[in-house]
Amino acid sequence: MNQDFKQKLLEIINNNSEELIQNWISLFDNERKDDEHRHYDDFLGFFEECIESDLNPNSDEAQALKHFLKKLQEIIGDNTFFHFRDSVYTCFLKFPILKVLGTTEEFKYENIKILTSFFEALTSSLIVEILQENKSFQEVSMTELAEREAPISEIWDGVLMVSIVGTLDSNRILQIIDKVLDYLEKKEYSNVIVDISAIYDMNSEVANQIIKLNNSIHYMGVKPHITGITPNIAKSLTHLNISLGDVKTFATTKKAMHTIITE
Repeated sequence: MNQDFKQKLLEIINNNSEELIQNWISLFDNERKDDEHRHYDDFLGFFEECIESDLNPNSDEAQALKHFLKKLQEIIGDNTFFHFRDSVYTCFLKFPILKVLGTTEEFKYENIKILTSFFEALTSSLIVEILQENKSFQEVSMTELAEREAPISEIWDGVLMVSIVGTLDSNRILQIIDKVLDYLEKKEYSNVIVDISAIYDMNSEVANQIIKLNNSIHYMGVKPHITGITPNIAKSLTHLNISLGDVKTFATTKKAMHTIITE
């Protein structure tokens, strides 16, 4: 990196910081200006250290700047960060610097290329990291959610309990059926209690899915019991004229267990 260019950038950061900040906050509405004033002021502090490291995108200073921007992304949110003026927030960070630099003799192709290359490398790697982290988080969250949505446990000798949480559609019921059948295949159970008290909405589609689960358990030679028929669920079934057929239903798990033990 040319030393004259390096020195000029450092002078701009040190002597024109408020001008740079004002150029930056002009991009925002009045309610955002104070926050963005602080954000850009912090950015300039990190960027100054990157200049000292010759704008090396692989330097520790560049990594520190990237970490700062990732935290900033969490603060301002994905919508602002990734959809800022039809582009990405970080792509605009260099513009105030270029505007001031344009008034100096160091506004040359070679220098602009170095500056732009640094920001492009920084922005590209930052976006890739954020998207990869979001994807990994979503994958882990979906796995954890699947476990939480239909936890299965043995609550009594030979009695398996399945708790269904949330909404129930054809895709979810197939996953739950596969999970239950896997349990029934690995160990001999005589009864399965399916608790539906935490289902958000009861309609004909949900009722049909419950019947599918009930039948799948029955076909394995195991007795199914549906519990958690709350007054609201009962009213919904009655109002919609929905029948669960021959499915054994109980208001509570306790009542289902009493029937199982006394049979």
